[in-house]
Amino acid sequence: MAQLIEALRLTAAKWRKDNQEHREGVVLVWKGKVYGWKNELRDPASERPGAYAVDKAGQVFKAEGGDDYNGAIEWVAVVPDAP
Repeated sequence: MAQLIEALRLTAAKWRKDNQEHREGVVLVWKGKVYGWKNELRDPASERPGAYAVDKAGQVFKAEGGDDYNGAIEWVAVVPDAP
């Protein structure tokens, strides 16, 4: 899990560096690629389950529950040393 979190943080940091106008908010990542940005973590139903969001501080959240059609149910903080 720690490797995944570090990879997500690095992906988000690179995207932020290339998109200076979006230094705040959360970077949205799906299958290792940035697909969007939001000014704050909100509306899990507008994201598919399994998507990740990385905030400016490097905290990682995962969209969980729901389905691809209706979107996720909630954002859950990803704990680095969780199994």
